[in-house]
Amino acid sequence: MNKRRSFMKSAVGLGAGATVGAMAAAAAPGDKTSAPGGIRVGNLYFSSGLTGVRPEARKDPLAFGGDIKEQTATILKAHKANLEAMGSSLEKVLKVTVFMADVKTEKGAMNEVYAQYFPKDAPARSAFGVQFPDTATRVEIELVAWVP
Repeated sequence: MNKRRSFMKSAVGLGAGATVGAMAAAAAPGDKTSAPGGIRVGNLYFSSGLTGVRPEARKDPLAFGGDIKEQTATILKAHKANLEAMGSSLEKVLKVTVFMADVKTEKGAMNEVYAQYFPKDAPARSAFGVQFPDTATRVEIELVAWVP
């Protein structure tokens, strides 16, 4: 077992048989690549940040990557699929962090879609404005969830 996983198990008081491992992310539609989706430590899953840029925009920097509503829906669908594959759900999400290219003008549009995936008892959430390395990415979302 590598030192990092050993440390994580001891830090959270897990025994030798506890689950600690990297998870594969659901690929964006049309995307053949697979990036690490996050890590599970015991009953907690810490996702990597996912983006929802249209596949054609990944190849052509001038292609439209989709607006923030479309990207938010794509990301939350992928997170939902990842959680369900582990036996969890969006209802078991504890914390969400949202990074937006233009938090001042696009937060309202992102919130419209977000509310469809978290209609009641929404998890704790933080939202930040960031500068992405490309112009197509409007939003990135990461989360922490309980996995029974």
